[in-house]
Amino acid sequence: MPEPTDRKRAFDTFEFTLTESVEVSPGNKHMRLTMPIGKELVFHAGQYVQLFIPHEAGVRRRAYSIASSPFHKDYIELCVTLVTGGVSSTYLHSMKPGDKIQGMAPLGHFLIKDESREFVFIATGSGVAPFRAMIHDLLHRNFKKNLYLIYGHRYEPDIIYRKEWEDLAAKNPNFKFLFTLSRDTNWKGERGYVQEKIQNFVPELKEKSYFICGLNNMITAVNDRLLSLGVPKEQIHFERYD
Repeated sequence: MPEPTDRKRAFDTFEFTLTESVEVSPGNKHMRLTMPIGKELVFHAGQYVQLFIPHEAGVRRRAYSIASSPFHKDYIELCVTLVTGGVSSTYLHSMKPGDKIQGMAPLGHFLIKDESREFVFIATGSGVAPFRAMIHDLLHRNFKKNLYLIYGHRYEPDIIYRKEWEDLAAKNPNFKFLFTLSRDTNWKGERGYVQEKIQNFVPELKEKSYFICGLNNMITAVNDRLLSLGVPKEQIHFERYD
């Protein structure tokens, strides 16, 4: 998950209440954490929350990208992947509605700072979380330029927020998505890795801004591919989850 990037300023600490926890794909839970009564969280799409996970040795701090739009100030939503043997993800997956947890927010600088270009978002797994926030935010603010999402998984059931992406595309002609699966031999759609799909899916490659989120190997492969296609490095932004 993203690491804290700004240690100079003080951030607010809240006691969140879990009000929703739903499995959105095998091993991935969509969680809604509601703010304390009378409190609002002002944040930017792409930022994250640092949760304080109770642990036998004390408290473990773990960062999770906020998956909900900044339009919603009374709660934040997360997409949490259950990691085998992972203390933090196991604890979060075991939480029930009504449970409370301490957290610090907002943190991070993985932000959209220039809206003069069209955007291409490239993710695998729960790396799509900040892009859910960004895409919803842009569409809510009536962003007219095209938005592209290239989203990779291994198998069809793994696709997180699938119906939501399909519904968004149906309602917003400027939002276009592509799912690509690397191991599902029964899948009738695109197959292969995300970096292999950029050139054919995205027109006028050099004129876009690119945001990449996921594990290091994927980010390196996508970044190298974009540079080889002539995309200026200043138009490429990424957040590593490992």
